[in-house]
Amino acid sequence: MTGIIGFYPKEFALVALCVLLSNASTSAAQPSSSGAEVAEDRGGHEGGKDINEEEQPLLNGFSFGAAYTFHVLRDRDSAETTGEPLRTLEHLGGFILSYERELIPEHLALAIAKPFYFSRERFDTPFDVILRGIFRKGAWKGFIGAVVTWNIRVFEEERAEQEGEKNLMSFGIGAVIGGAYYFTERWSLDLEIGYAYIPTDDIVTHEISAALGPLFHF
Repeated sequence: MTGIIGFYPKEFALVALCVLLSNASTSAAQPSSSGAEVAEDRGGHEGGKDINEEEQPLLNGFSFGAAYTFHVLRDRDSAETTGEPLRTLEHLGGFILSYERELIPEHLALAIAKPFYFSRERFDTPFDVILRGIFRKGAWKGFIGAVVTWNIRVFEEERAEQEGEKNLMSFGIGAVIGGAYYFTERWSLDLEIGYAYIPTDDIVTHEISAALGPLFHF
């Protein structure tokens, strides 16, 4: 071995230098690889954290808005001694409070609404339960559904004498259709139009209503 080194001194020195450089580069690469693994693990951990902290869907909503209703009244005569025919059409305006809960996100929702309608001669306080089928595309949402409504009608003194009753309670069934535009994920503007048929013994036979107002999602 010593003879070989003595015979090829330059070649041996070159080989030894290559070996040393190779070992040095391998040692330098190992911390870099470990650092890459740590960075990868950290990135994966942070990614998992982001997934876990993903926002939950906003399934609840509360709304306060303006409301209007148009009523078709049955034919009837005044309860007073004159017995004159009474009006068969009536308009009322007011406001509405409502709460909704999405049972199946972006597909099915249950809503409870409490409108307050006023006129110079009447005050109506319905209570509506609405089951809506909903669909959404971008910032727009549409819905169609069925409604069950209960109502207490309160008449002012002169109107009560004509109707022969101070208060009337009614029950009805119907349908609603409407849509909403989302300004943000928490705020939208909702429009709803509904129809209800009143089969009970009441002055009203048909009700057509509309409501417009902002809805807060939470």
